Amino acid sequence: MSVRERLAAVQARIAERAQALGRATGDITLVAVSKQQPIERVMEAYECGVRHFGENTVQGLVATAQALAAAGRQARWHFIGRLQRNKINKLLPHVWLIHTVDHDELAAALAERAGTAGVDVLVQVNVGREKQKGGVDPEQAVTFARRLTRLDGLRLRGLMAIPPAGADPHPFFARMAVLSQELCASSEGRGARELSLGMSDDFEAAIEHGATLVRVGTAIFAERKYEA
Repeated sequence: MSVRERLAAVQARIAERAQALGRATGDITLVAVSKQQPIERVMEAYECGVRHFGENTVQGLVATAQALAAAGRQARWHFIGRLQRNKINKLLPHVWLIHTVDHDELAAALAERAGTAGVDVLVQVNVGREKQKGGVDPEQAVTFARRLTRLDGLRLRGLMAIPPAGADPHPFFARMAVLSQELCASSEGRGARELSLGMSDDFEAAIEHGATLVRVGTAIFAERKYEA
C-alpha cells in the first residue's frame, strides 16, 4: 500500500471512532510520526494533506523540517523524544510543540532559551511507572504541570503518555484522562486541554479516552528505514 492509501485508512478509522463516541473528528489531530522515513514518504504525506509531523530526535526533526521548507512546504513539527538540554537551541526554531517535558531542569532551560517568543509544551507522564521511560510519576504530574505555568517562556498545553508495550492500554489511558481533567480544573491548567495519547496499535483506544493528539507512524509509512 502507498502512503496515500495507508493515510486514508488511518483517517477513516479516526473518523469512525470519533463518530461512534460523539466526538468531532476535527478535535483530534493526527501527528504523522516520520522518524527515519525517506523524505519522499514524508513529502507524499504532506501532499495528501498532513500538516503535523512528529520526530523523536532533534537531528531528525531539523533535517526533515528543513527539507520540507526547502521544497516550499511548511509543517508543524512535534518533538516526541527525550530532549537533551544541549540540543534545545537547535530545536526551538523549528518545533511547534514539545511533548516530553518531564523535569524542572529541562523546563527551566526551555523557558530561558525560548525567551519572549515562548514555546508550547506538554508534560510527559510515566503512566506505567516504567524505569526505562522518561516522564513524571502520575502522582506528581498535575503538580508538576501547574508549576510549569510559572515559567514565562513556556505555554503549557496539556499532557502526554505512552502505556507499557504489550499491555492493555485502556487502564493507562483512563488514568491519563483523569489527570487531564484534574489539570484542566485547576486555575493554572484551564488552557491545557491537549492530551497526546495513542500510536499505530492503540490510537482508537486513545480516542475513546479523550486523546486530542494521536501519534501514528508505522500505520501511515509502513516499517521505518533504519540506517545501518
